[in-house]
Amino acid sequence: MARLTVEHVARIEGHGNITVGVENGEVREVRMDVVEPARFFESMVVGRRFDEAPLITSRICGICSPNHVVTSIKAIEAALGVEVSERTKILRTLLVYGSYLQNHATHLYILAAPDYVGLPSVFPLAASMPEVVERALRLKKLGNDLTTAVGGRAVHPVSAVVGGFTQEPKPEVLASYRDMLLGVVDDALATVELFASFQVPDFATAGEMLALTADDDYAIYDGDTAAMDAGWRRPAGEYRSFVTEGIVGHSNAKHSTVDGRPFLVGSVARANINSDQLNDAGRAALARSGITLPTRNTFHMNVLQAVELADASARCAGYVERLMEMGGSSAPEPFRIRAGEGGSATEAPRGTLYHSYAIDDDGLITRGDVITPTAQNLANIEADMRAFAPTVADRSEAEFALLIEELVRAYDPCLSCSVH
Repeated sequence: MARLTVEHVARIEGHGNITVGVENGEVREVRMDVVEPARFFESMVVGRRFDEAPLITSRICGICSPNHVVTSIKAIEAALGVEVSERTKILRTLLVYGSYLQNHATHLYILAAPDYVGLPSVFPLAASMPEVVERALRLKKLGNDLTTAVGGRAVHPVSAVVGGFTQEPKPEVLASYRDMLLGVVDDALATVELFASFQVPDFATAGEMLALTADDDYAIYDGDTAAMDAGWRRPAGEYRSFVTEGIVGHSNAKHSTVDGRPFLVGSVARANINSDQLNDAGRAALARSGITLPTRNTFHMNVLQAVELADASARCAGYVERLMEMGGSSAPEPFRIRAGEGGSATEAPRGTLYHSYAIDDDGLITRGDVITPTAQNLANIEADMRAFAPTVADRSEAEFALLIEELVRAYDPCLSCSVH
Protein backbone atom coordinates (compact mmCIF):
# COMPACT_ATOMS: atom_id res chain seq x y z
CA MET A 1 0.00 0.00 0.00
CA ALA A 2 1.34 3.42 -0.97
CA ARG A 3 1.15 5.98 1.84
CA LEU A 4 1.01 9.74 1.78
CA THR A 5 2.06 11.32 5.08
CA VAL A 6 1.74 14.95 6.08
CA GLU A 7 3.97 15.36 9.11
CA HIS A 8 3.19 18.12 11.60
CA VAL A 9 0.21 19.66 9.85
CA ALA A 10 0.84 23.38 9.53
CA ARG A 11 -1.30 26.25 10.78
CA ILE A 12 -3.12 24.42 13.56
CA GLU A 13 -2.61 24.45 17.32
CA GLY A 14 -0.38 21.55 18.38
CA HIS A 15 1.29 18.72 16.50
CA GLY A 16 -0.37 16.04 14.42
CA ASN A 17 0.26 13.95 11.33
CA ILE A 18 -2.06 12.86 8.53
CA THR A 19 -1.58 9.44 6.92
CA VAL A 20 -3.48 8.31 3.82
CA GLY A 21 -2.98 4.81 2.41
CA VAL A 22 -3.85 4.07 -1.23
CA GLU A 23 -3.96 0.60 -2.78
CA ASN A 24 -4.81 -0.13 -6.42
CA GLY A 25 -6.01 3.44 -6.84
CA GLU A 26 -8.42 3.26 -3.89
CA VAL A 27 -8.12 5.04 -0.55
CA ARG A 28 -7.84 2.29 2.07
CA GLU A 29 -6.62 4.07 5.19
CA VAL A 30 -6.98 7.59 6.61
CA ARG A 31 -5.63 8.59 10.03
CA MET A 32 -5.17 11.73 12.06
CA ASP A 33 -2.30 10.94 14.44
CA VAL A 34 -2.06 13.29 17.41
CA VAL A 35 1.57 13.07 18.48
CA GLU A 36 1.42 15.52 21.38
CA PRO A 37 2.27 13.74 24.66
CA ALA A 38 -0.47 13.30 27.25
CA ARG A 39 -0.40 16.05 29.90
CA PHE A 40 -2.58 14.57 32.69
CA PHE A 41 -4.37 17.72 33.86
CA GLU A 42 -7.25 15.62 35.16
CA SER A 43 -4.85 13.84 37.52
CA MET A 44 -3.01 17.06 38.32
CA VAL A 45 -6.00 18.60 40.09
CA VAL A 46 -6.66 15.60 42.34
CA GLY A 47 -5.66 16.39 45.92
CA ARG A 48 -5.63 20.16 45.28
CA ARG A 49 -8.03 22.68 46.82
CA PHE A 50 -11.17 23.30 44.80
CA ASP A 51 -10.21 26.91 44.06
CA GLU A 52 -6.93 25.85 42.47
CA ALA A 53 -8.66 23.92 39.68
CA PRO A 54 -9.50 26.95 37.49
CA LEU A 55 -5.92 28.22 37.69
CA ILE A 56 -4.51 24.80 36.84
CA THR A 57 -6.89 23.81 34.07
CA SER A 58 -6.61 27.19 32.34
CA ARG A 59 -3.08 26.03 31.42
CA ILE A 60 -4.61 23.39 29.16
CA CYS A 61 -4.82 26.08 26.48
CA GLY A 62 -3.45 29.59 26.07
CA ILE A 63 -6.08 30.46 23.46
CA CYS A 64 -9.26 29.39 25.26
CA SER A 65 -7.97 29.69 28.83
CA PRO A 66 -10.92 31.98 29.73
CA ASN A 67 -13.28 29.14 28.83
CA HIS A 68 -11.41 26.66 31.02
CA VAL A 69 -11.48 29.13 33.93
CA VAL A 70 -15.20 29.80 33.61
CA THR A 71 -16.20 26.18 32.96
CA SER A 72 -14.07 24.95 35.85
CA ILE A 73 -15.56 27.55 38.21
CA LYS A 74 -19.11 26.65 37.14
CA ALA A 75 -18.47 22.94 37.76
CA ILE A 76 -17.07 23.68 41.23
CA GLU A 77 -20.07 25.88 42.01
CA ALA A 78 -22.38 23.06 40.93
CA ALA A 79 -20.57 20.73 43.33
CA LEU A 80 -20.71 23.22 46.22
CA GLY A 81 -24.21 24.53 45.54
CA VAL A 82 -23.09 28.11 44.87
CA GLU A 83 -25.50 30.52 43.13
CA VAL A 84 -24.04 33.65 41.54
CA SER A 85 -25.49 37.03 40.64
CA GLU A 86 -26.78 38.01 37.22
CA ARG A 87 -23.98 40.57 37.00
CA THR A 88 -21.40 37.83 37.53
CA LYS A 89 -22.99 35.75 34.76
CA ILE A 90 -22.81 38.64 32.30
CA LEU A 91 -19.18 39.38 33.14
CA ARG A 92 -18.31 35.71 32.68
CA THR A 93 -20.10 35.72 29.33
CA LEU A 94 -17.96 38.66 28.25
CA LEU A 95 -14.88 36.75 29.37
CA VAL A 96 -15.90 33.80 27.20
CA TYR A 97 -16.62 36.07 24.24
CA GLY A 98 -13.21 37.71 24.56
CA SER A 99 -11.72 34.34 23.63
CA TYR A 100 -14.12 34.11 20.66
CA LEU A 101 -13.00 37.41 19.20
CA GLN A 102 -9.30 36.70 19.46
CA ASN A 103 -9.51 33.00 18.50
CA HIS A 104 -11.83 33.39 15.50
CA ALA A 105 -9.77 36.27 14.14
CA THR A 106 -6.55 34.30 14.56
CA HIS A 107 -7.94 31.12 13.03
CA LEU A 108 -9.65 32.76 10.09
CA TYR A 109 -6.98 35.21 8.99
CA ILE A 110 -3.73 33.69 10.19
CA LEU A 111 -4.36 29.95 9.94
CA ALA A 112 -7.15 29.37 7.40
CA ALA A 113 -7.05 32.24 4.90
CA PRO A 114 -3.72 31.29 3.29
CA ASP A 115 -5.36 28.05 2.08
CA TYR A 116 -7.75 30.00 -0.11
CA VAL A 117 -5.42 32.62 -1.55
CA GLY A 118 -2.63 30.26 -2.58
CA LEU A 119 -0.13 31.36 0.05
CA PRO A 120 1.93 29.29 2.49
CA SER A 121 1.38 31.64 5.44
CA VAL A 122 -0.07 34.98 6.43
CA PHE A 123 3.18 36.88 5.91
CA PRO A 124 2.91 37.28 2.12
CA LEU A 125 -0.73 38.28 2.65
CA ALA A 126 0.40 41.00 5.05
CA ALA A 127 2.66 42.34 2.33
CA SER A 128 0.11 42.23 -0.50
CA MET A 129 -3.10 43.04 1.42
CA PRO A 130 -2.08 44.86 4.62
CA GLU A 131 -5.60 46.21 5.20
CA VAL A 132 -6.93 42.64 5.53
CA VAL A 133 -4.34 41.68 8.12
CA GLU A 134 -4.88 44.97 9.97
CA ARG A 135 -8.57 44.06 10.22
CA ALA A 136 -7.62 40.71 11.72
CA LEU A 137 -5.32 42.35 14.24
CA ARG A 138 -8.03 44.83 15.31
CA LEU A 139 -10.43 41.99 16.04
CA LYS A 140 -7.81 39.90 17.82
CA LYS A 141 -6.58 42.85 19.89
CA LEU A 142 -10.09 43.72 20.98
CA GLY A 143 -10.65 40.13 22.14
CA ASN A 144 -7.41 40.15 24.10
CA ASP A 145 -8.16 43.56 25.62
CA LEU A 146 -11.71 42.57 26.59
CA THR A 147 -10.37 39.45 28.32
CA THR A 148 -7.82 41.58 30.16
CA ALA A 149 -10.41 44.15 31.25
CA VAL A 150 -12.80 41.52 32.63
CA GLY A 151 -10.41 38.74 33.66
CA GLY A 152 -7.34 40.68 34.75
CA ARG A 153 -5.09 39.08 32.11
CA ALA A 154 -5.35 38.26 28.42
CA VAL A 155 -4.18 34.70 29.05
CA HIS A 156 -5.07 32.59 32.14
CA PRO A 157 -7.40 35.23 33.66
CA VAL A 158 -7.39 35.52 37.44
CA SER A 159 -10.19 37.85 38.59
CA ALA A 160 -12.99 35.31 37.97
CA VAL A 161 -13.26 33.12 41.08
CA VAL A 162 -15.73 30.75 42.69
CA GLY A 163 -18.78 32.82 43.55
CA GLY A 164 -18.01 35.92 41.48
CA PHE A 165 -15.17 38.32 40.66
CA THR A 166 -12.42 39.87 42.74
CA GLN A 167 -12.66 43.02 40.61
CA GLU A 168 -14.47 44.30 37.54
CA PRO A 169 -13.95 47.09 35.00
CA LYS A 170 -14.80 50.65 35.99
CA PRO A 171 -17.86 52.25 34.32
CA GLU A 172 -15.76 54.43 32.03
CA VAL A 173 -13.82 51.36 30.88
CA LEU A 174 -17.05 49.51 30.16
CA ALA A 175 -18.30 52.48 28.14
CA SER A 176 -15.16 52.47 26.01
CA TYR A 177 -15.58 48.75 25.27
CA ARG A 178 -19.19 49.24 24.21
CA ASP A 179 -18.03 51.73 21.58
CA MET A 180 -15.11 49.57 20.45
CA LEU A 181 -17.31 46.48 20.13
CA LEU A 182 -19.84 48.31 18.00
CA GLY A 183 -16.92 49.71 16.00
CA VAL A 184 -15.72 46.28 14.85
CA VAL A 185 -19.10 44.98 13.65
CA ASP A 186 -18.24 46.23 10.16
CA ASP A 187 -14.88 44.42 10.38
CA ALA A 188 -16.74 41.24 11.26
CA LEU A 189 -19.18 41.66 8.36
CA ALA A 190 -16.24 42.24 6.01
CA THR A 191 -14.73 39.03 7.34
CA VAL A 192 -17.93 37.17 6.44
CA GLU A 193 -17.87 38.57 2.91
CA LEU A 194 -14.21 37.62 2.49
CA PHE A 195 -14.67 34.02 3.55
CA ALA A 196 -17.96 33.68 1.67
CA SER A 197 -16.03 34.58 -1.49
CA PHE A 198 -13.74 31.56 -1.14
CA GLN A 199 -14.70 28.42 -3.02
CA VAL A 200 -15.01 25.34 -0.81
CA PRO A 201 -15.73 21.71 -1.74
CA ASP A 202 -19.32 20.52 -1.79
CA PHE A 203 -19.04 18.01 1.04
CA ALA A 204 -21.42 16.78 3.74
CA THR A 205 -20.43 15.18 7.02
CA ALA A 206 -22.33 12.15 8.26
CA GLY A 207 -21.66 13.00 11.90
CA GLU A 208 -24.12 14.07 14.59
CA MET A 209 -23.88 17.70 15.77
CA LEU A 210 -23.90 18.83 19.42
CA ALA A 211 -24.01 22.31 20.93
CA LEU A 212 -25.33 24.13 23.96
CA THR A 213 -28.79 25.57 23.47
CA ALA A 214 -31.10 27.86 25.44
CA ASP A 215 -34.61 29.21 24.90
CA ASP A 216 -33.65 32.88 24.93
CA ASP A 217 -29.99 33.19 23.98
CA TYR A 218 -27.30 32.08 21.54
CA ALA A 219 -26.02 29.71 24.21
CA ILE A 220 -22.39 30.36 25.10
CA TYR A 221 -22.19 30.66 28.88
CA ASP A 222 -24.94 28.25 29.87
CA GLY A 223 -27.59 25.92 28.48
CA ASP A 224 -28.49 22.32 27.79
CA THR A 225 -26.65 20.13 25.30
CA ALA A 226 -28.72 19.51 22.16
CA ALA A 227 -28.21 16.88 19.45
CA MET A 228 -29.31 18.12 16.03
CA ASP A 229 -30.10 14.81 14.33
CA ALA A 230 -31.38 12.84 17.31
CA GLY A 231 -33.44 15.82 18.46
CA TRP A 232 -32.77 15.41 22.17
CA ARG A 233 -31.83 18.03 24.76
CA ARG A 234 -30.09 17.03 27.99
CA PRO A 235 -28.50 18.80 30.99
CA ALA A 236 -24.95 19.73 30.00
CA GLY A 237 -23.59 18.90 33.45
CA GLU A 238 -24.59 15.28 32.85
CA TYR A 239 -22.37 15.02 29.76
CA ARG A 240 -20.87 11.72 30.90
CA SER A 241 -24.26 10.09 30.31
CA PHE A 242 -24.15 10.81 26.57
CA VAL A 243 -20.51 11.47 25.53
CA THR A 244 -18.37 8.33 25.35
CA GLU A 245 -14.57 8.54 25.11
CA GLY A 246 -12.37 5.72 23.86
CA ILE A 247 -8.67 5.10 23.31
CA VAL A 248 -7.42 4.64 19.75
CA GLY A 249 -4.12 2.97 18.94
CA HIS A 250 -2.73 5.48 16.46
CA SER A 251 -3.23 8.67 18.49
CA ASN A 252 -2.40 10.05 21.91
CA ALA A 253 -5.84 11.69 22.02
CA LYS A 254 -9.06 9.85 22.80
CA HIS A 255 -11.96 9.76 20.36
CA SER A 256 -15.53 10.63 21.35
CA THR A 257 -18.90 9.35 20.21
CA VAL A 258 -22.53 10.04 21.08
CA ASP A 259 -25.11 7.27 20.71
CA GLY A 260 -22.37 5.31 18.93
CA ARG A 261 -21.79 8.00 16.28
CA PRO A 262 -18.90 10.39 15.69
CA PHE A 263 -20.07 13.96 16.15
CA LEU A 264 -18.86 17.48 15.71
CA VAL A 265 -18.97 20.60 17.85
CA GLY A 266 -18.12 24.17 16.92
CA SER A 267 -19.52 26.93 14.76
CA VAL A 268 -21.43 24.71 12.31
CA ALA A 269 -23.19 22.83 15.11
CA ARG A 270 -23.89 26.03 17.07
CA ALA A 271 -25.30 27.88 14.05
CA ASN A 272 -27.42 24.92 12.97
CA ILE A 273 -28.91 24.41 16.43
CA ASN A 274 -29.18 28.06 17.52
CA SER A 275 -29.75 30.04 14.32
CA ASP A 276 -33.07 31.39 15.69
CA GLN A 277 -31.12 33.08 18.48
CA LEU A 278 -28.74 35.09 16.26
CA ASN A 279 -29.03 38.84 16.81
CA ASP A 280 -29.55 41.41 14.02
CA ALA A 281 -25.83 41.57 13.23
CA GLY A 282 -25.58 37.79 13.21
CA ARG A 283 -28.59 37.45 10.89
CA ALA A 284 -27.17 40.08 8.55
CA ALA A 285 -23.85 38.23 8.54
CA LEU A 286 -25.55 34.91 7.85
CA ALA A 287 -27.40 36.47 4.91
CA ARG A 288 -24.11 37.78 3.50
CA SER A 289 -22.52 34.34 3.91
CA GLY A 290 -24.88 32.78 1.39
CA ILE A 291 -25.21 29.68 3.59
CA THR A 292 -28.63 28.14 4.13
CA LEU A 293 -28.97 26.49 7.52
CA PRO A 294 -28.86 23.74 8.49
CA THR A 295 -25.63 22.87 6.68
CA ARG A 296 -23.67 19.64 6.93
CA ASN A 297 -20.61 20.99 5.11
CA THR A 298 -17.75 21.10 7.61
CA PHE A 299 -15.82 23.46 5.31
CA HIS A 300 -18.47 26.02 6.36
CA MET A 301 -16.88 26.12 9.83
CA ASN A 302 -14.78 29.09 8.67
CA VAL A 303 -17.49 31.37 7.36
CA LEU A 304 -19.78 30.51 10.29
CA GLN A 305 -17.01 31.51 12.69
CA ALA A 306 -17.03 34.83 10.85
CA VAL A 307 -20.82 35.04 11.33
CA GLU A 308 -20.23 34.47 15.04
CA LEU A 309 -17.73 37.35 15.07
CA ALA A 310 -20.47 39.72 13.89
CA ASP A 311 -23.00 38.34 16.35
CA ALA A 312 -20.50 38.41 19.23
CA SER A 313 -19.35 41.99 18.64
CA ALA A 314 -22.88 43.40 18.74
CA ARG A 315 -24.00 41.02 21.51
CA CYS A 316 -21.11 41.97 23.78
CA ALA A 317 -21.86 45.68 23.27
CA GLY A 318 -25.36 44.89 24.52
CA TYR A 319 -24.00 43.04 27.54
CA VAL A 320 -21.79 46.02 28.38
CA GLU A 321 -24.79 48.35 28.20
CA ARG A 322 -26.70 46.06 30.58
CA LEU A 323 -23.83 46.12 33.05
CA MET A 324 -23.76 49.92 32.92
CA GLU A 325 -27.51 50.13 33.60
CA MET A 326 -28.28 47.24 35.95
CA GLY A 327 -26.23 47.82 39.10
CA GLY A 328 -25.78 44.95 41.51
CA SER A 329 -22.57 43.25 42.57
CA SER A 330 -20.20 40.67 41.15
CA ALA A 331 -18.35 40.24 44.46
CA PRO A 332 -17.92 36.57 45.41
CA GLU A 333 -21.01 35.09 47.05
CA PRO A 334 -20.48 33.47 50.47
CA PHE A 335 -20.63 29.67 50.50
CA ARG A 336 -19.83 26.68 52.68
CA ILE A 337 -17.27 24.08 51.73
CA ARG A 338 -18.90 20.68 51.55
CA ALA A 339 -18.57 17.38 49.76
CA GLY A 340 -20.22 17.24 46.36
CA GLU A 341 -19.97 16.54 42.66
CA GLY A 342 -20.77 18.85 39.78
CA GLY A 343 -20.35 19.29 36.06
CA SER A 344 -20.75 22.19 33.67
CA ALA A 345 -20.18 23.35 30.12
CA THR A 346 -19.53 26.48 28.10
CA GLU A 347 -19.10 26.97 24.38
CA ALA A 348 -15.41 27.55 23.71
CA PRO A 349 -14.50 28.95 20.27
CA ARG A 350 -13.90 25.45 18.89
CA GLY A 351 -16.99 23.88 20.48
CA THR A 352 -18.51 22.69 23.72
CA LEU A 353 -16.13 22.35 26.67
CA TYR A 354 -17.03 20.15 29.65
CA HIS A 355 -15.57 20.03 33.18
CA SER A 356 -16.64 18.06 36.24
CA TYR A 357 -15.21 17.55 39.74
CA ALA A 358 -15.81 15.62 42.93
CA ILE A 359 -14.88 17.47 46.14
CA ASP A 360 -14.58 16.12 49.68
CA ASP A 361 -15.58 17.72 53.01
CA ASP A 362 -12.20 19.44 53.27
CA GLY A 363 -12.57 21.10 49.89
CA LEU A 364 -10.03 18.84 48.20
CA ILE A 365 -10.66 17.50 44.70
CA THR A 366 -10.98 13.71 44.55
CA ARG A 367 -11.83 13.46 40.83
CA GLY A 368 -11.44 15.75 37.86
CA ASP A 369 -12.69 15.31 34.30
CA VAL A 370 -12.38 17.48 31.20
CA ILE A 371 -13.52 16.87 27.62
CA THR A 372 -12.25 19.51 25.21
CA PRO A 373 -13.86 20.42 21.86
CA THR A 374 -11.09 18.90 19.76
CA ALA A 375 -11.24 15.65 21.73
CA GLN A 376 -14.89 15.52 20.71
CA ASN A 377 -14.20 16.41 17.09
CA LEU A 378 -11.32 14.03 16.33
CA ALA A 379 -13.42 10.97 15.51
CA ASN A 380 -15.54 13.05 13.16
CA ILE A 381 -12.46 14.63 11.58
CA GLU A 382 -11.20 11.17 10.70
CA ALA A 383 -14.64 10.11 9.45
CA ASP A 384 -14.80 13.21 7.26
CA MET A 385 -11.30 12.55 5.93
CA ARG A 386 -12.25 8.97 5.02
CA ALA A 387 -15.36 10.18 3.19
CA PHE A 388 -13.69 13.17 1.52
CA ALA A 389 -10.40 11.58 0.41
CA PRO A 390 -11.90 9.34 -2.35
CA THR A 391 -13.66 12.36 -3.89
CA VAL A 392 -10.33 14.13 -4.51
CA ALA A 393 -8.09 11.08 -5.03
CA ASP A 394 -7.65 11.94 -8.71
CA ARG A 395 -5.84 15.21 -7.88
CA SER A 396 -2.08 15.62 -7.87
CA GLU A 397 -0.38 14.51 -4.67
CA ALA A 398 0.30 18.12 -3.63
CA GLU A 399 -3.28 19.25 -4.30
CA PHE A 400 -4.72 16.16 -2.62
CA ALA A 401 -2.64 16.78 0.51
CA LEU A 402 -3.62 20.46 0.61
CA LEU A 403 -7.34 19.67 0.35
CA ILE A 404 -7.12 17.16 3.20
CA GLU A 405 -5.25 19.72 5.29
CA GLU A 406 -7.89 22.34 4.49
CA LEU A 407 -10.57 19.99 5.82
CA VAL A 408 -8.65 19.46 9.05
CA ARG A 409 -7.90 23.17 9.45
CA ALA A 410 -11.57 24.06 8.94
CA TYR A 411 -12.26 22.39 12.30
CA ASP A 412 -9.82 24.84 13.93
CA PRO A 413 -8.37 21.95 15.97
CA CYS A 414 -6.26 22.37 19.08
CA LEU A 415 -4.31 19.12 19.33
CA SER A 416 -2.59 20.27 22.51
CA CYS A 417 -6.02 20.55 24.16
CA SER A 418 -6.99 17.11 22.91
CA VAL A 419 -4.29 15.43 25.02
CA HIS A 420 -5.11 17.39 28.19
